[in-house]
Amino acid sequence: MAHAPQEGQRKVLIGIDGSEAAENAFNWYLNNLKQPNDYVYGITVPEYNFAGVTVIKMVGPLADPQALQDDFITQHKVVEKLCSDFTAKLRQAGVKGQADEQSGDKPGPTLVEMAEKLGVDCVIMGTRGLSKLKKLLMGSVSSYVVQHCNVPVSVIPLKKKD
Repeated sequence: MAHAPQEGQRKVLIGIDGSEAAENAFNWYLNNLKQPNDYVYGITVPEYNFAGVTVIKMVGPLADPQALQDDFITQHKVVEKLCSDFTAKLRQAGVKGQADEQSGDKPGPTLVEMAEKLGVDCVIMGTRGLSKLKKLLMGSVSSYVVQHCNVPVSVIPLKKKD
């Protein structure tokens, strides 16, 4: 991470993933929680997907490591843009902070780990509003963070559209 907060600054972690829910959570922070001396960490934990690369291109005599590399680079550029755009939004709102990509097997545990490592005072994240069945089957990043984080977590639901 490029910069560090100063002594006495409140440190806020906001989970970012490019979704409407994450954007909503950031806007909620700006409208309801923002303080002049805050330092905000926008953290994304990308889950790179190589479903478009066939098994033949991954292993064996027809393996195409370049296809994997190209797919990774394409996906990584999206993540870099997400971080760059979030940092620009912070600057536009007059908030000190930065955005960064963190690697991890799953977003929930990685966000909890980063909250501890950075010594944040609170975590803010959006929720996609999964049904109870989908939460049971897929799990929920926000549920995991609420249950495992040692600092207050605000989970901001999407506003229902008329």
